[in-house]
Amino acid sequence: MTQIDSASRLAALIRAQVASLGSRRTNASTARKESARQEAAHGTGTEPDLASVIARRVAAIDPDDPERRRKAFRVFLESVLLAEFGESLMNDARFYQLVEDVHLQMESEPEVAAAIEEASQLLVQGRPGAQSA
Repeated sequence: MTQIDSASRLAALIRAQVASLGSRRTNASTARKESARQEAAHGTGTEPDLASVIARRVAAIDPDDPERRRKAFRVFLESVLLAEFGESLMNDARFYQLVEDVHLQMESEPEVAAAIEEASQLLVQGRPGAQSA
């Protein structure tokens, strides 16, 4: 497989993941209300889904931060990797260096960088009234 093929596949994967998060986000309000209703009925908490975790973490980034879109994608990347490989990595400092290395490598590929920019824009627009950076 050539490097271009790899970049194309990775760009498509990023687009698919962000689209999936976007479609989940459209029903987020309804889902939160249903989750709250279920918790009240059953008296148990539920683990938040990946889209909710990402949305909450992205919303915590200062809207005036000039690095907001890059940080939003970093949140996305960390969250997807933690969901895939286990949250126990959260306690390993090497994990965050790995995420940084992967992020830098992704940004160095023009086609992937374009997909990252597109994904970052969608991520920061995820919350109502969000300003684009």
